[in-house]
Amino acid sequence: MHEYNHSMTEPQVNALPATPEAITAGWLARVLDVPVESVEVLERHSGTTGRALLRVVWGGGVQRPGRLFAKLPPPDAVQARMVSSTDMGRREARFYAGLAPGAPVRVPRAYWSGWGTEPSGYLILLEDLAGSGCDFPRGSDPAILDYVRMLMDELARLHAHFHDWPLRFAARSPWVGPSMRNDWGRRLVQVGLETFRDEASREFAQLGELYVAHMEVCNELMDRGPHTLIHGDCHLGNLFRDRCNGDRPGFLDWACVAHGPGLRDVAYFLCNSIAPELRRREERALLERYRAGLAAGGVAVPPFEETWRDYRLLALASWVSATATAAVGGRMQPLRIGLRAIERTTAAAQDLGTLSLLRAELGNPAV
Repeated sequence: MHEYNHSMTEPQVNALPATPEAITAGWLARVLDVPVESVEVLERHSGTTGRALLRVVWGGGVQRPGRLFAKLPPPDAVQARMVSSTDMGRREARFYAGLAPGAPVRVPRAYWSGWGTEPSGYLILLEDLAGSGCDFPRGSDPAILDYVRMLMDELARLHAHFHDWPLRFAARSPWVGPSMRNDWGRRLVQVGLETFRDEASREFAQLGELYVAHMEVCNELMDRGPHTLIHGDCHLGNLFRDRCNGDRPGFLDWACVAHGPGLRDVAYFLCNSIAPELRRREERALLERYRAGLAAGGVAVPPFEETWRDYRLLALASWVSATATAAVGGRMQPLRIGLRAIERTTAAAQDLGTLSLLRAELGNPAV
C-alpha cells in the first residue's frame, strides 16, 4: 500500500528546499509529521532534474527506510531553464501526489511530493529502489526478452486502466496535457542535425529536416487516435525490475507523463531500448502481446494492420527523443548512450519505412 503525504500549498513555495543540503531534519520532520534526528546527503547527480540519495535517521521509534531518493530542480542553468519552460518537475510531482496511488503498475513509493507557484519549485521524496530489492535492466541482459515481454503486459495494463482519458479522467486531472509541444523539440533536433549529420546516415538527416520543417503537423500525427495516460519517456533508463515481486517491470521518471495514444509508449521503447536485431525478430509478436493485454483490459483493438501502420509512424517519437537528448551532450545522460539511441532509433525508422510513411501523411512536401 502506497502512503502519500502531499501537504504543499502555493504560499509555501519559498519554503521548498532548492538543494539537497536544504532538506534538513527540521524541514523533513515538518512535512512528514514524524520525528527526524538527522539527514545526510550520500550521493547527488543531475540529468533532466536534480537527484540526491539521503540517509535519514528517524526519531521516536519511527520505522521507515533509512534512505530516501530526492528529486528537485537541476543545478545546471540550461537544464533548469528547460525544466521550467516545460514544467516537467511540477508535472512529475503532481503525478506522484495524484495519479500514482491509483496506477495499476509498479512505480516508486512516494513519501512526499510538493510544488509551488513557479515551474522551478518542486520536490519529491521517493523510495530508494535499490534498497527495496529492485535493479535496473540493461539491453545486454541475457533475460532481456523476458523482461520486454512482461513490459508489454504492464504497458497494456496501464493503458487499459486509463483508456478513454478525455471522458473518464481529464476532469479530475486537468494538469495532464498531451505530449509536450514547445519549441524545445525543434531547437534540439536542429542542434542534433548540425552536430551529428556528418557521422549519421542519410536517413537521419532526412528525418531531422522533415521534422524541423513540419514539427506542428508531425506532433498532430503522433497524437492521432484514442488517448490514454502514457508515461511519455518509456526507455530502458526509466525502468526498473522488482526482484521481490517476480521481476515485475516498474516505471520511474514520470516528468513527461501525458495523455496520448498508448502505442506511443510501445514504439518509443522498442525502437530506442533494444538491439535492432532483437526488435526486428520480435516486434510483431510483442505488438500482438500488447494488443492482447489491451483486449483483456476491455479495450477494443483495431486490426493489426492499423496497429502496425501507427507503430511505424510513432517510431518518429522515439527518434526525436533520442536526437534531442544527444543534442545536449552529457546534460541528460552520457553522450555515448545518446549516440547509441540515435543509431537504434534511426535503424528502426529505416526498417519500418517511417520516413516514406511520414512524407505520405504530410502530402509529400519538398522538404
